[in-house]
Amino acid sequence: MLLRKHGFAENAGGAGGRAGGVHPYCELLCVLEGEADLEWSGVTYRANGTALFVLLPNTPHALVQRSPALRYWFAEFHAGDGDPLPGVDVIYAWNGLQGGIDWTSGPYPALRAALEAADALIRAEGALPWDNFLEALLSDLRKLLFLIDGIAAAARPAPSRSSSEALVTEALRFLESVFPQPITLQTIADYTHYNPSYLVRLFRQQTGKTPFGYLNELRLNAASEYLLRSEMTVQEVSQACGFQSIHYFSRSFKRRFGLAPGEWRRSKRL
Repeated sequence: MLLRKHGFAENAGGAGGRAGGVHPYCELLCVLEGEADLEWSGVTYRANGTALFVLLPNTPHALVQRSPALRYWFAEFHAGDGDPLPGVDVIYAWNGLQGGIDWTSGPYPALRAALEAADALIRAEGALPWDNFLEALLSDLRKLLFLIDGIAAAARPAPSRSSSEALVTEALRFLESVFPQPITLQTIADYTHYNPSYLVRLFRQQTGKTPFGYLNELRLNAASEYLLRSEMTVQEVSQACGFQSIHYFSRSFKRRFGLAPGEWRRSKRL
C-alpha cells in the first residue's frame, strides 16, 4: 500500500461547504462528528455523526456539509495486490449502510474506536518520526479495510432483485470501477458471463442507455472534475479518463457541455 495524501478537517467551511474532487487513488473518508452528504457515483449517501466511506479511483466525489460543525479525516492510497481492498460490490454495499448504522452495538463500537485511533494518529503526525507515522497509518488503513470487508459481507441482505436487474447493476458497477481502462463490449460480456447482444438489450431496458453511452458519461463526468480541480492538460485529462483520441474527447465534451474542454475550463475559472 502506498499513501498518496491524508489530512483532517474540523468545522470546515460551515453548512453548505463542499470538499472533494477526483483522483486516481482509492480513498477512505471518515466522518466522526456532524452531518454531511457524500455525492459519489451518481448517488447521495448521508452521514449522521459517524460514517466511513470507501471511494474507488477516478470517481468524482464531493462531501457536502449539512451541519454547522463537521469533523472528518481522509486518506488517499494505492492498494497493492496483497492489501485487503474489498470488492466493488462490497464497497457499494458498505457505503449504502452509512447513515443507518447503530454504532453502539455489534461490531461497530470496535470499528468506531479504530476510526478515532486513526484520527488521533493523523492529528499527531508532526510529533512522530515520518517512518513511524507512515507505518502506523498504513497499518490502520489495512485494518479498517479488513473490518469493512467482513462487516459488509455479514450485513448484506439476501438478493431481492430480478436476475436482469442484478445483471445490469453488476455491469454498472464494473464500468464505474474500470472506466479509465480500455474497454470493449466483449470485456463487459466476459465479466458478466452473458451474451453481448443480450447484455446490451437488458442494459438499454434498465437504464435507457447503451453500455458505451453510460461509459462515455462516466468518462466525461470525470473529465469535467479534472478540468475544474486540477492543472492537468487537456491531453492528460483525455488519457486519464480513458479516451483513446483527444479529438474524440474534445468532440464528445463539446457535445455534452457546449464548449471545448479548454474553453469550458476557462469559463469556470473566470
